[in-house]
Amino acid sequence: MLDEHSGSASETPLARLGGMLGVSACIVGFFIFVLGCHGYAFGLKLALIPLGMGALGMVLTVLGAIFRTGGPEDTPILASIFVNLFAMLGGLMMWAAWKEWWGFFPRMSL
Repeated sequence: MLDEHSGSASETPLARLGGMLGVSACIVGFFIFVLGCHGYAFGLKLALIPLGMGALGMVLTVLGAIFRTGGPEDTPILASIFVNLFAMLGGLMMWAAWKEWWGFFPRMSL
């Protein structure tokens, strides 16, 4: 039986949890980015949190899509993959800023 707040019948709990992890990773990553923009470089050391949450969310989403009998709807799965990908890319960019990788942020000399 479908509850009115549960979503579609074919949506899996693993895929839903993966999507929630991706959204929360993007929110955490945004706050870490704002800390870094305000000059608090120690905030960039937390870049592994959204990276790890996005990777875990991606794994849960893919597992939820694979192990669902009858096949899940495509839209929630694609949205979850999209959000988790952005969380991982944001975490990688903040990690690059923390480690001062020259490929992303060229040093300027005057």
